[in-house]
Amino acid sequence: MAKNTACPVCLGRFLRARPERLRDAEGIRVLECDDCTHVFLDSFDHINEAYFDRGEFLLNKPFLDGVDDRLRHYEHENSERFDRVGPLVVNKRVLDFGCGAGALIEKILPLAKSVEGLEKTEPFRRRLIQRGHRVHEKIGDLDSSYDVILAFHVVEHLPDPVESLRGLAKCLNPDGLIYLEVPNVNDALMTLYDVEPAQKFLFFQDHLQYLTRASLARTVKRAGLRVVTMSGHNRFGLANHLYWLRHGKPGGHKIWSFLESKTMFEEYSRMLAAADLSDTLVAEIRL
Repeated sequence: MAKNTACPVCLGRFLRARPERLRDAEGIRVLECDDCTHVFLDSFDHINEAYFDRGEFLLNKPFLDGVDDRLRHYEHENSERFDRVGPLVVNKRVLDFGCGAGALIEKILPLAKSVEGLEKTEPFRRRLIQRGHRVHEKIGDLDSSYDVILAFHVVEHLPDPVESLRGLAKCLNPDGLIYLEVPNVNDALMTLYDVEPAQKFLFFQDHLQYLTRASLARTVKRAGLRVVTMSGHNRFGLANHLYWLRHGKPGGHKIWSFLESKTMFEEYSRMLAAADLSDTLVAEIRL
C-alpha cells in the first residue's frame, strides 16, 4: 500500500500522525500537516474505479436499503440545502458536482435555466440518466460553462482536491460561483467535548481529506480561485451532542429531538460557528 509523504493541499512534508483510528479499516493512519493544518489519510489506495463502479461508495450504509431508502433518509437535509441555494440558481446554468442520487437536482430543476450532474457512482448515475437527467462521469466529460457549481460533501472524498477545483474552475463562467460544503475537522465533538467514540466514528475510509478553515482556504487559493465567504454550518445540533456525551453513539438528533427547538438549534449553531466548532464549513468561491 503506497503511503502519502506530502500534504495534498500545500505539498508540505512536515507531517505528524494523529491519534485517531478509522472506524472501518485497520492499517490506515490519520496524518496532519504542520504547515497548513490539513488532515488526511496516509493512503488513498483503497479508493479505486471499481469502488465507484460497483456502487459501494455512498451505498455502504448498513441502515439504508438501496437508493430510494437513501433519498428518504436524507430528505430533510436536501430540503435544507435547497433553501440555502435556491436563490442562487434562479435562471442559472447549474452543475451539481457529486450529485449522488439526484435529490437536489430534482429540487432545483424548476428554478434553474438548466441543471446537470456529475457522479462517479454508477448506480446513481444510471438511475438519473434513466430519469432524463444529463449526468457526467468525470470532470473531463463536461462541455459547458456553468453559472453555479454546487459541491456538497464531495471534496473530502477526492485524492487531489486542488486539481479537482482547478478542473471545476475551467467549467465556470467568468462571473460564476462555486458553492462548496465540506466537513470541519474542528467539529465540537472532536475538540470541545473530546468524545472518544465520536473521534473514531468521524474518521472512515471514504473520507480521504479532513479540512480546517485554513486548509480549505489554502486549497481554494492553490486552485487559482478565491473565497468570497466562508462560514460554519451545523448539520447536527445540541440534541445530537448531548446524546453522544451520554451514550457515545450517533442518532441523538432524532432520538432526543424533543430537547431541541428550531430556535435553540439555530442559536447553538451560531455560537459553534463563531468559535469555529461547527461540524461543517461552507464557502462561496469565485474565479
